[in-house]
Amino acid sequence: MGLFGKKEKIPDGIRVMYYEGELNEFPVNQPCQILLMEDCLRITKNNPYTEVRLDRNRILSVEVLGKNDYMQRYKGNAESGFRKGDIPTSYYVINYLDKNGDKKQIVFWSASSSALKVMRLRDELANKQKSKSYEI
Repeated sequence: MGLFGKKEKIPDGIRVMYYEGELNEFPVNQPCQILLMEDCLRITKNNPYTEVRLDRNRILSVEVLGKNDYMQRYKGNAESGFRKGDIPTSYYVINYLDKNGDKKQIVFWSASSSALKVMRLRDELANKQKSKSYEI
């Protein structure tokens, strides 16, 4: 809307940058927000407003990794340390099951100052997990 137009009130989430996964309308390295709700993880971006919901029951895990750890584990190459002026970044890997039951992941990154918020999100998910029993 215009300068004085009313905007739809969107609850604040954790501000992150989308990195990779199957969010087709989300450009790489563009800002978005993630918010854990009662029934789902809501991922939103502006311009144009796009909302994606991931059922909370299909989230398997959330990993919080430093940039070097992420690059080494998932890309096979760690960077050679920090350079002067670098801002420490963290990567957030959300492992989930898609609607067909296949394992997938969505990856976000942000300044490491957001890592604590994502860790709280991860802990909240873990605390509300149902007990499981299975054979191997």
